[in-house]
Amino acid sequence: MKVELMVKNNIITIAEETPFFIMLRDLFYGSDWINLKKDFKEENFINHINALEFLEKNIVILDENFYEPVIWSELMAFFNEYSITPEKFEHATVDGLYDLALEYADKSLIGDAKNILEFAIKIDKNYAPAYELLGSLLIEQGETEDALKYLERAIEIDPWLVQGYSTLGEVYYNMGRYEMAVKYWEKEVEYAPNDLFTYFMLADAYTRMNKYQKAIEVLNRLLDIDKNNIIAMFELAQLYRKIGKEAEARTVEEEILRSKPIDINGIEIWAKIQMKYGRYNEVIKVIEPMLESKYNAVDLKTLLIVPYMKIGEIEKARKLFEEVKQNDFWYAYSKKEIFDQFLTEREKGLCGIS
Repeated sequence: MKVELMVKNNIITIAEETPFFIMLRDLFYGSDWINLKKDFKEENFINHINALEFLEKNIVILDENFYEPVIWSELMAFFNEYSITPEKFEHATVDGLYDLALEYADKSLIGDAKNILEFAIKIDKNYAPAYELLGSLLIEQGETEDALKYLERAIEIDPWLVQGYSTLGEVYYNMGRYEMAVKYWEKEVEYAPNDLFTYFMLADAYTRMNKYQKAIEVLNRLLDIDKNNIIAMFELAQLYRKIGKEAEARTVEEEILRSKPIDINGIEIWAKIQMKYGRYNEVIKVIEPMLESKYNAVDLKTLLIVPYMKIGEIEKARKLFEEVKQNDFWYAYSKKEIFDQFLTEREKGLCGIS
């Protein structure tokens, strides 16, 4: 089916394949007609492209509204019909294909996402993000050997591709190859020193290798960046204790005692250390105001049960436990360790904790 339009004494033909030329321009050429025409010089292509360019200059902006959604199988059928291969895209970029692959992956259309990335790599053999994403998708499908090849290729092309190091570290960690995980995560924090989560993973990998001093060094590096990171302080204290350095462990715990939790992260650890040293009023003083902005925060309410009981506010403690239990029984049960650690059997009985 074709439609002919008269535009300033020019006849513009709109055919079934017209949306594909707009799609080509956007996906492969960053909406640039000039580079598109450099690769599609054949008469049947160039006439169509020139007509669309003329139409856009004089009548309407041609954008994604003319072709969305992009159905990869339909685009490939169009390519096959006109014998369009990856080699044809000499002046193209594959950023648009990468974004399209991400969209497909987000919708769990992994097969199409992989096909898109493989096509992108055929166009640009040095486009590192495509190798990294393809490797990540292969991991999800359990194809670890092939995934590692793509991920290694990604960081070979672009040594600054932080996500590549992160994913490689994760893959080797899950394989139990901690020395390799450490190798890549150390590289990641070299290039992205503010990625705090990676420090925790690094410390854990070193710990699993029984390299406790290395793990301690990693956590201290994290604390150089984020001196109030309570979780890092707690894990550091645990490591010091593990290697028999009780004085150092207590010094770190004293840092936690003097700290003030800025947000919800680490609040439970902070509260447990406070309670360990009998600072129940401090816990109440910090957590009660937090509840004003997080009224239904079950985790915060749970942390107040022990301090209330310890200062003699038995009814408050009992009501809070009942409220937490009714709201989320399994959450209340999961905190049994806290109650067992800090409350006597009599206190648990008074609170209704069985």
